[in-house]
Amino acid sequence: MAKKLEIPIPDFSSTIREDMTEEERLREEGKIPAMLAYVPFLCFWALFLRRDNSYAFHHGKQGLILFLAELVAIALRWDLLWNLILILCGAVAVWGMAAAFRGVKFKLPIFSELLDKYQP
Repeated sequence: MAKKLEIPIPDFSSTIREDMTEEERLREEGKIPAMLAYVPFLCFWALFLRRDNSYAFHHGKQGLILFLAELVAIALRWDLLWNLILILCGAVAVWGMAAAFRGVKFKLPIFSELLDKYQP
């Protein structure tokens, strides 16, 4: 008889303490979805499935901006400018992941101000 494969699920609740404020708790709970929001297509996880977490949702909106910019750059990749935009988007995505891991909210210029008007 074959053994069942059991995959351990990591327990991230150990980082959440009872003496944390609501904002600190949201940041700790939303770090993983916030970091993954900068990976193409995974921004939708933070936008739709973590909508109740304002920290993850903020980074999801930022990831959506980068995802749309990457799609435009890939579609119009015939010019050096678009290649530079694609490289810049990749660099900003890595920076965004690092910021999300540290618990920092940053805003992309111009576009994030437009998306700040949209709150669930």
